[in-house]
Amino acid sequence: MSLKKSFLYSCIVLLGSFFVISTSNAQNKYHKIRNTKDYSLKAQATKSSDPWTVKNIYLPKELAQILTNKKAKKPVILQVGFSFLYNQNHIIGPKYMGPAFRAKGIETLKNEVKKYNLNENIVLYCGCCPWVDCPNIRPAFKAVKKLGYKNVHVLYIQTNFVQNWMDKDYPSSK
Repeated sequence: MSLKKSFLYSCIVLLGSFFVISTSNAQNKYHKIRNTKDYSLKAQATKSSDPWTVKNIYLPKELAQILTNKKAKKPVILQVGFSFLYNQNHIIGPKYMGPAFRAKGIETLKNEVKKYNLNENIVLYCGCCPWVDCPNIRPAFKAVKKLGYKNVHVLYIQTNFVQNWMDKDYPSSK
């Protein structure tokens, strides 16, 4: 075999080895994530008809950790539920948009997010009722994604805001 062919063959084998190693490392990380309790909760919050994936979901404890970490960049938090809930108590730092199942709430939401760049970390939450019945979170997420925003998250409030946020003493204000 000529020197050129031998060199070429060695390069192909070397590149193939790097590919196999990097792929197996990525799969190992994926399986570690999939096997966690958090992943299970996020998967439970995602139906095939939902506009988001597991990557777009924050659990309450995850958002609370971000909000209490002094060094963490804070996301834009937008409450897309009912005013009486917002007025009683809400996460620290959100802006109230109004119910996203109404056209006025969606318009307010669209006008607000246009103030931010397309890569801004935007968190939407409601908390009015059990997650599966929420009339606000899905239309809000769809509207923001349709505008081209890439880093949109929904806060998974499984039962309601009181049980899944306030009762756990996560950061909130009246």
